[in-house]
Amino acid sequence: MSLQGYSIPASLHNEIDELEVLIKNYHAGSVLPTELKAHRVPFGVYEQRKKDTYMVRVRCTAGIITPFQLKTIAQLSKRFGSGSLHVTTRQEIQIHDVGIDDLVPIIRGLADVGLSTRGGGGNTVRNITAPWDSGITQDELFDVTPYAAALTTSLIARSDSWLLPRKYKIAFSNSEKDTAFATVNDLGLIASIKDNKPGFKVLVAGGMGRLSQAGHLLHEFVPASEILVIAEAIKRVFSKYGNRKNKHAARLRFLWNSLGRDKFVSLYNEEKAGLLKEGLQVLTITEYKNEKALPKEIAPDTATSLDFETWKQRYTGIQKQCESGFVKIPLLFGIIDAQKALALAEFLIPFGENTIRFTHNQNIALRNIPLPFLPNVYRLVKKVSYLSAYAPLFGNAVACAGASTCQLGICRSRGALQGIVDQLKFADVNLDDFNDLHIHVSGCSNTCGQHSVADLGFFGKVGRKNQHSFPSYFVVAGARIDAEGAFQLAEKIDEINAKDLPFFVEELLAHYGKRKSVYSRFSEYINAEGKEIIRKLCDKFRNIPEFEIDKSYYRDWGDSEIFSLAGKGTGECSAGLFDLIEIDLAKLRELRSFINENYNSASIQSELYDLVLVSSRMLLITRGVEAATDADVLRSFKTLFINENLIDARFADLIERAIAGKDTVLSSLQEQVLELSTAVEKLYEGMDNSLQFKVQGQVNVTVAAETSEEKINIDYVKDLRGVACPMNFVKTKMELAKMSLGQILEITLDDGAPIDNVPRSITEEGHLVLEQVKIDDYWIVRIRKGN
Repeated sequence: MSLQGYSIPASLHNEIDELEVLIKNYHAGSVLPTELKAHRVPFGVYEQRKKDTYMVRVRCTAGIITPFQLKTIAQLSKRFGSGSLHVTTRQEIQIHDVGIDDLVPIIRGLADVGLSTRGGGGNTVRNITAPWDSGITQDELFDVTPYAAALTTSLIARSDSWLLPRKYKIAFSNSEKDTAFATVNDLGLIASIKDNKPGFKVLVAGGMGRLSQAGHLLHEFVPASEILVIAEAIKRVFSKYGNRKNKHAARLRFLWNSLGRDKFVSLYNEEKAGLLKEGLQVLTITEYKNEKALPKEIAPDTATSLDFETWKQRYTGIQKQCESGFVKIPLLFGIIDAQKALALAEFLIPFGENTIRFTHNQNIALRNIPLPFLPNVYRLVKKVSYLSAYAPLFGNAVACAGASTCQLGICRSRGALQGIVDQLKFADVNLDDFNDLHIHVSGCSNTCGQHSVADLGFFGKVGRKNQHSFPSYFVVAGARIDAEGAFQLAEKIDEINAKDLPFFVEELLAHYGKRKSVYSRFSEYINAEGKEIIRKLCDKFRNIPEFEIDKSYYRDWGDSEIFSLAGKGTGECSAGLFDLIEIDLAKLRELRSFINENYNSASIQSELYDLVLVSSRMLLITRGVEAATDADVLRSFKTLFINENLIDARFADLIERAIAGKDTVLSSLQEQVLELSTAVEKLYEGMDNSLQFKVQGQVNVTVAAETSEEKINIDYVKDLRGVACPMNFVKTKMELAKMSLGQILEITLDDGAPIDNVPRSITEEGHLVLEQVKIDDYWIVRIRKGN
């Protein structure tokens, strides 16, 4: 095993070859983008907003990387990417702005130095994390790094680790303080000792996201030798019973919630017993030695300045190996220039392989540095990170990529954090008072910025004023993450527009700074009085100027264009589209309630018009439209919803009267206005997560008769005998993706689980199974492609 934490499986090189062939065929037109995506995403390759431009994510178990490996990554980024590197909140590192033809050269270059991108994305076993200081801190029960490394090597060698219903995240922590957030992972393993033997408390089905929750106690203590069978048993339960249809309800925590504790544990125990019967081998544990190396090529430097002493107090500490020290290098957004990373790597090579960890807050931590060499490190770090001259508050802050590159991003979270940093640099507060405070910003409700575990967090949403949307954030605060029984996720409290966000943060910290001596931690302040202060500050900034008066509120940080979600669609920010729709839905319900309470009143003329307008506007965003005027809203609604038979044509005259002006929607039409609002709301309720509508009169298709005398013309044929579940379903979907609506696919399936599962799953996807015919020990299934 190489130091970085895992051994590359033998299958990886063949898989890289397969990816290379796929890309070649993609250029030739014989492989569709959807088919390529199905292979590249589990390889840790994500497309950025610019077409055929990609991010490559590198697996770094427990954040471990050697100086030589970092040097290689920096060189690959300079040659093939943007020339910068990005440290993630799961302790990995990414190369951005990679062209499609450079993907394989990068992946091969990484494999040559013992690194893999496999499992960097998709429905796979993801990077296994651990505390950056495990092995060097006094405040731990034992070093969990060897266990994270061994478990990684075992799981990534198994072919079924890449075909799960959703991602499977595992984290280790070296004490009950849970600095690696094991409490909010699919599988959390927290160091414990019983009878002087190492083991783990086991938590399952935790996670962050739209519905974050803490993990549930599965075992109070298990010997360390059992963690492989536990991790594998949970993985198998997840694979067999997880939701493969709806990715928004597919994480392990949703399976736990749907099954209930007793059923989940029963299935887990069945899988565990089967694995023990199979004779699953225990992990081979290799100790990671934390020993200082005295480089012969470098002489210890000296430094006595006040700046050096301040830096040392903020960013260094003594290891339990008392003649060695650690150094934290703060990185804003987790980004480091590749040339600077190269200089750092070359400097560290003489100090040995075990010198670098990536942290959960997107920074770099050095270890095993002989104390006399701290001045040498100081001079280098000053060149590598300008944040080293500031208090740790900035380096502790986290922001995901957001809308700048991520296809799911709603708001530009990095720009917002940069705005906060720039504002606080000159604020009348002592930033060193907040060295233990963590600010996290996510560009949408997904928790890539880990706002759920933040002291103070934000996640992007859409605001609306009249016909104009603007970037905004929900405010969350008060997380306390540990395994000692005081666990709480950050609570959603209020919302703030993006432009005023830095002023909001400055005023909140100023208040907290005055009250800090009363509370031992920020979560106590939030629970006692902070929530009320946050609401008051949000009220202060709530009423933004009209669009015509100040357009700056309607632009996001670092963006010259007016903020809009129009045209983004399900591929990018459907979460933001739902947010925008629900703003109008709340207004629709408010207006409808008012009209019902004041039925036949002559004073509701304005409300009747507003209800027609909101009803017409509410779903336009699903068709990529954000209209600038009332008349444009109404005309677009008529064209896209009434003329397309999504809304009854009897409302066309009402819309025309509204287009003519506010005074034309008379109280005599109020019943029709109310009916229109109800029809729009009903249409919304039938909308799925892909922004598709189920309208009255549509029928949910099911499996047709198993035999048919009618002749069926076959367009495509695929033999899937010998292909196990769920890969047979995946391959069927890939074939259907190549086809046009109404064309017919014939597949051949084995008896048993394949014929039981694939037709049902295909029907749930909206396709029609025309025929199922058994021949000997296999089945012929014919499918008409639907929506």
